[in-house]
Amino acid sequence: MAKENTLDIQLRESTGKSASKKVLASGRIPSVVYGLNEDPLSISVESIKVQKELKAGGFLTKIYSLNINGKESLAIPRDVQFHPLSDLPVHIDFLRLGADSKVVLDIPATFINHELSPGLKRGGVLNIVRRTIQVSCPANNIPEEIVFDLDGLEIGDAIHISSTKLPEGTVPTITDRDFTIGTVAAPTVVKEPETEAPAEGEAVEGDSAESAESKDVESSEEKKD
Repeated sequence: MAKENTLDIQLRESTGKSASKKVLASGRIPSVVYGLNEDPLSISVESIKVQKELKAGGFLTKIYSLNINGKESLAIPRDVQFHPLSDLPVHIDFLRLGADSKVVLDIPATFINHELSPGLKRGGVLNIVRRTIQVSCPANNIPEEIVFDLDGLEIGDAIHISSTKLPEGTVPTITDRDFTIGTVAAPTVVKEPETEAPAEGEAVEGDSAESAESKDVESSEEKKD
């Protein structure tokens, strides 16, 4: 299950480009919280904290506890906008979560026990088809990753969504097929081009040159005679 984290927030009275620039200049990121049939709320969050969370990975799958007017509210980031030049976060959308809320998220796929795969031991290659899997899951039970075990897989074997057990209440958004997550592919061997041996009676380049040189010498000697 995804861990619940805390973000320091402040309410924003003003909105718009000018107000957002002032918020960013103060070391905070203008944001908005919406959902649960409540009015959207303009807030700001600490920039340094968010940057650390982004570097840690999985920011969009983490639940955050937001202290809003003395009331703890659970929320999950749904969108982050970045500055086109600095690549720093400049705006975040948060979705409020209730105890019975369900969310649709892209969860990272993780592969374990590479050393226990006979196919990989023989030089096979793990071909990852999907690095993330979109699932619908309860807000209070969001998986941090979906793990696939490579133990016993041979070259040519495929890893499907059915190859793992999803947490209770978590289902993939693709429901019409047992879709592929990865395969153990055969190794790619690059062969050196083979040089063809000259056919019988066919002179190689060096021999031809020597023969021609010998004929020239013989001709010049005949002329002297």
